[in-house]
Formats: sequence, structure tokens, C-alpha cells
Amino acid sequence: MKRKTILILTVLLTVGLTACTSKRIHYQAGSYEGVGEGHHGPIKVMITTDQYRIKEIKVIEEYEMPELSKIVYEKIPKRVIKANRADVDVVAGATYTSKGLIEAITDGLSKAKIKEK
Repeated sequence: MKRKTILILTVLLTVGLTACTSKRIHYQAGSYEGVGEGHHGPIKVMITTDQYRIKEIKVIEEYEMPELSKIVYEKIPKRVIKANRADVDVVAGATYTSKGLIEAITDGLSKAKIKEK
């Protein structure tokens, strides 16, 4: 009985302490523009962040083929927002457009990131 009680208290204490830890601030809240080189020209994005997460990514200028770029512009931003970083996989069959978009997102995030001390 004592072991059970100690185990339960240990688990509750661990969960409580984990829940009380503060989030790590990654970004300055705001909107930031980024540019990358796609297959057919520059890709410009507008990234919106709060202190902890990437909230939104909008493509504001691009010159890519609509058939391929539509898929890239739907998938990559969702992946980046979910991962909260730009290190995501490219879309198969649209590698150059994917890399250009990821480059633009990386550029924008570099302006938003808090400098590590």
C-alpha cells in the first residue's frame, strides 16, 4: 500500500511540475516577409508569429506553375506551422518550388527569431 501511494504521489508531482514549466520564447510577435528562389522566380511570403509559434504563412508573390505550386502552397505551410520550424520535407515532384518556399519561410523566420544568448 505504501509503495502504491508513493508511486501515485511521484507521478502527480512529476505531472504537476511539468505543467508548471514556462514555454520557451522562440520569436518576436509580428509579421515578417521572407524571399526564396523558386523554379521560375522569387517566392515571397508573409509569416505571422506570436512569441511561441508560427501562426500563419501566406504566399504574397510567386511565379511558379499553378498546377504544381498549388499543392506546395497547401502542404508546406501546414507542415511548417505544425512543426514550428522550417525544416520540413519537400513535396515530391515539385522539389524546386518546395525548396524555394522553404527558403522564403526560413528567411522570414530568421527575422522573427529571438537571438540566443
